[in-house]
Amino acid sequence: MEPEAEFRKQVKDALEHLYDTAYLETHPLLSQFPNQPADSRLTRAQKLRGLLKETIEALRPPEGSPSGSPEWRSYLALRYRYVRGLSAGETESELGISLRQLQRELHKGLDAVAALLWDKRAGAAVSPMPDAAQDLHELDQWEISRQNCEVRTLVDDTLWMLKPLLDERSVTMQVDLPTNLAPVFVDATLTRHALFKVLRMLIRNSQPGTLSLRTRTEGTQTKIVLQSAERVTYEKEEDWKAAQLICQQQGVRLEVEPAAGGGIEIVFALPQASQPRVLVIDDNAAIHTLFERYLAPHHYELLHARGGQEALQLATEKQPDAITLDVMMPNVDGWQVLRTLIGNPATARIPIIICSVLKEPELAFSLGARAYLKKPVERIELVSTLARLVGAKHSHEPPLH
Repeated sequence: MEPEAEFRKQVKDALEHLYDTAYLETHPLLSQFPNQPADSRLTRAQKLRGLLKETIEALRPPEGSPSGSPEWRSYLALRYRYVRGLSAGETESELGISLRQLQRELHKGLDAVAALLWDKRAGAAVSPMPDAAQDLHELDQWEISRQNCEVRTLVDDTLWMLKPLLDERSVTMQVDLPTNLAPVFVDATLTRHALFKVLRMLIRNSQPGTLSLRTRTEGTQTKIVLQSAERVTYEKEEDWKAAQLICQQQGVRLEVEPAAGGGIEIVFALPQASQPRVLVIDDNAAIHTLFERYLAPHHYELLHARGGQEALQLATEKQPDAITLDVMMPNVDGWQVLRTLIGNPATARIPIIICSVLKEPELAFSLGARAYLKKPVERIELVSTLARLVGAKHSHEPPLH
């Protein structure tokens, strides 16, 4: 076998065992990258896993590229199949393509990954990945859990973690928070992590003196404003890149504004806690994750049910503003779930959106559903349908792309 063909075979094999640490520890592909940093604390498996993920991410098309372009399909096929670990069937459903087309996209994607690694392999060092790339990889595995959070608690916890650095740099934080600040609706862990990254960046770039933190309320958002008198070239900072990724993951907006005197203001725009609630009923865990990502920028609270009884109980107790329902679930008759929800006075008013591979919109409407979306569900369709059924609660949101 030709050396390049054998190398491609090794790349494919490593991707298919991406999360099998014991398998990757002795994988022959890593021997193609012998020059490891002497002080690296990463295991062989971690180095190889990081290298493969980083190479796939290098294939991500630039912002503004058409979402249906071949480049996007190949990139997403690799991410869904290997980085997220979805089955071939789940990846087909996510991309809305046939198995044959999926195999073609994976073949093209593997060729591209192998080509990049082939060029990199000769004498290349596999160094620890930068913070932003590490955060991206960790976020791929993170299950977002948004909840009502007190801003003061988020700030206090973050400043406690930064106290040694503040003392070391002789920097004082001037904090001005009102006592009646409304709670925000975010993933507390992600938000603290993003605040930590941005504040650490500002502290490291500050002369001894004072940084300020205050809030302001605009519509249904609470904005945390961090101000520094220094001109920080934030775009090049790894902490900034990582904070951007973390905020994008949960739909928090991160903005930069000029400050008086030539300094900088960095603004976290957090959604307040009064958010519409959507119950997702589907046996496929990937659908729950997908809908979370679709709806994160629009600040819905998602409830999750993977079976009929759980769904009926959550609908009754939590009173969601809308329900998405898959009617094809193992051991569960989705049509019966629909009938029960419509027939129960406690849940009859809740609009139900059928999301199914079945082409039965007439049946869905005749049984009481308010909308029907064919799987694979497109983001714009889901968001616009919810906006129509739940009401014009999101007029402040950014436009769909």
